[in-house]
Amino acid sequence: MDKNKTIDDKRTHILYAAIEIFAKEGLEKGKIADIAKQAGIGKGTIYEYFKSKDEIFSAIESLIVNDGIVQVEKLINSKKSPTEKIEEMASYNINIHEAMGDSIIIFAEMWAQHSRGQWHGHEKSIFTDMYTSYHNAIKEILAEGIEIGEFRKMNKDGVATMLLALIDGILWQSVIFKNDDNFSEWKNEALKSFIKGIKV
Repeated sequence: MDKNKTIDDKRTHILYAAIEIFAKEGLEKGKIADIAKQAGIGKGTIYEYFKSKDEIFSAIESLIVNDGIVQVEKLINSKKSPTEKIEEMASYNINIHEAMGDSIIIFAEMWAQHSRGQWHGHEKSIFTDMYTSYHNAIKEILAEGIEIGEFRKMNKDGVATMLLALIDGILWQSVIFKNDDNFSEWKNEALKSFIKGIKV
């Protein structure tokens, strides 16, 4: 048995349990005891992996951000067409709330907390790395599409920024309009219109 893998698995299990608790209760109200109960382990076991609730919260941020970056890197290295890459990248991020369920709320809390810290000069937001990675990935896909004549010539930085804004806007509207069939149609049309706008 790989001891390190076992440790990583249990640590990740704790983090997903914490995501559930923080999503329901918020960072301030969520308790270590609640996380332990959700994870089906003793409270003391959590302290074998994390020193505090803040350390758990920080680890959750890294887990979510790193997962997004890994998914983008996989897409970049795939053999799909530039159009398919843009569509899949957008769809993955727009529909992530469906996979996360109520836990998507913790993402909003993380985003707000780190944005507040960076805005006031306290710390660099962990989301800076995520957005930078996404931005660069989109530019790389756009450059590939332009080179093979699939996309029109464009300011790649501006278009990458626009796509990220589109993804964010649709994601959070999807949370608000949860289970709304009309909105599902609207978001599909929004993505189709974006793709049409960058095509030759």
